[in-house]
Amino acid sequence: MNFSDYNIIIKRNSGQVKTTCPKCSPGRKKKTEPCLSVNIDEGIWNCHNCNWKGGIKKRNEYMKIYKKPKFKTLSKLSEGVVSWFNERGISENTLISNKISEGIEWMPQIQKNTNTIHFNYYCNGELINIKYRDGKKNFKLVKDAEKIFYGLDDIIGEESVIIVEGEMDKLAMYEAGFKNCVSVPNGASNLKMEYLKDFPDNLSRVYIAVDNDEPGEKLADEISRRIGRDICCKVEYPEDCKDMNDVLVKHGKSFISGLLSHAKMYPLEGVLSVSSFENDIDHLYETGLQKGATVGHSSFDKLFSFTTSQLTVVTGIPTHGKSNFLEHICMKLASSHEWKFGVFSPEHFPLQLHFSVLAEKFIGKSFRKDTKFERMSRTELGQAKGFIEDKFHWIRPDGESFTIDAILDAAKGLIKRHGINALIIDPYNKIHADLKGESETSYINKFLTKLTIFKQKYDIHIFLVAHPRKMNKGDDKLYEVPTLYDIAGSANFYNQVDNGITVYRDFKNSITSVFVQKVKFRHIGEVGESQFKYNLQNGRYSELGEKLDNSCYLGFNEQQTML
Repeated sequence: MNFSDYNIIIKRNSGQVKTTCPKCSPGRKKKTEPCLSVNIDEGIWNCHNCNWKGGIKKRNEYMKIYKKPKFKTLSKLSEGVVSWFNERGISENTLISNKISEGIEWMPQIQKNTNTIHFNYYCNGELINIKYRDGKKNFKLVKDAEKIFYGLDDIIGEESVIIVEGEMDKLAMYEAGFKNCVSVPNGASNLKMEYLKDFPDNLSRVYIAVDNDEPGEKLADEISRRIGRDICCKVEYPEDCKDMNDVLVKHGKSFISGLLSHAKMYPLEGVLSVSSFENDIDHLYETGLQKGATVGHSSFDKLFSFTTSQLTVVTGIPTHGKSNFLEHICMKLASSHEWKFGVFSPEHFPLQLHFSVLAEKFIGKSFRKDTKFERMSRTELGQAKGFIEDKFHWIRPDGESFTIDAILDAAKGLIKRHGINALIIDPYNKIHADLKGESETSYINKFLTKLTIFKQKYDIHIFLVAHPRKMNKGDDKLYEVPTLYDIAGSANFYNQVDNGITVYRDFKNSITSVFVQKVKFRHIGEVGESQFKYNLQNGRYSELGEKLDNSCYLGFNEQQTML
């Protein structure tokens, strides 16, 4: 059991939080006011309004346990620290309000103990992490502590929020009178953004005011993509400033208010002008059309490459390996290009079996106990767990039926929390189709339109596996290669998608042919055929002429935490 089984919505996996109560909040005047206290570590809750209490049994072996730092109390900040902040426009009152402290800390960059400033990270009044900064601009977060936004408690109940790139920028905003501001914990260097799980929903406006440089631009783009660009606007700095602290020092508090009022909204959906994509125009002019991500098979790579904002249909006769080949491709994209996936695949439950298939593809050895092939070790199993935990997330909507709206809602959450690059829907016919008196063709048209809008809005690649309905046999009594027009339901499967791939297995000669049957954009690929051999040891595919690959895929970080 977990909290979601009781309709308790939490976005953290440790500590004490407050949220809405599923028992009384729907009937209250202030439906969004948190009244349910939840102790995640102990698995218990208590509502302060209706007195609903309960608990669950926790399975800690599957939970990531974070280290909890302790606040180091000091009676007063030293004159040197106060003066240092004053030179940067930050008053002592702001330091006190934001619980800034100082003390001796070991800094690995200089290999010694030194006096440091402590930026203390709180959530619901509980200390979650600390960032240490020394006089030489070296930084350190508490090892094994949870990464959250700095200043998270300051945005509780706010309708609009400002996101900055550093703690000093957060303090600058506070100094200027804007308390509704948070800072990312580790700058623009890490785009995993696990801290977004705590970001509030249903905001009216989010101001993104990160550093004025290339990493800052990437950070802003990724944050806006995950939160939703319809509520985001970008703060632009004057030419002599790279961040909010610069603005405070060089232009004063009142200038910051003007920057926020002139922040530019991201383009409205469906409303575009040249200025909306001028940077993209300039990039295209300078670089030309670029091929997408390739997977390391020379023949197939000439035919096809993978980019986001695309809808690809994969079809093939049952048992011919279309899902297996797609998983092979996705594992290649995950290991070589750091792609992350949301997976809706009800035919692959229980999940431990699906995990074993992916683990074999990653490690290059058999997962099975009784096998003639080399079996992965416990250490390699741990590596597979760590990698797949990071790169693959399964979707199983609540309720008796799987609707496309429920699947896309779950995918939206994965984009925000994990930054997935692609969504796999396997297969189409497992999605509940409520026709409501309309024709199947009309329903499929609306279904594919939803996918098209979603992949464009969130800049992800959608893989849709669909079974053919027509399976004709040729003069040789073998099934013919199906096309996109053979997919059950509608010719829209050809007309509305960007790309179409058919997987066809010649059982007699043990050859799998992959036919690229449609490519909308020529710079991505072209129509053609590539032939593969199937590797029984690990479920991978190798092109004819390639050696069977039984090695662990490159791209895996050996230092990644093992599960």
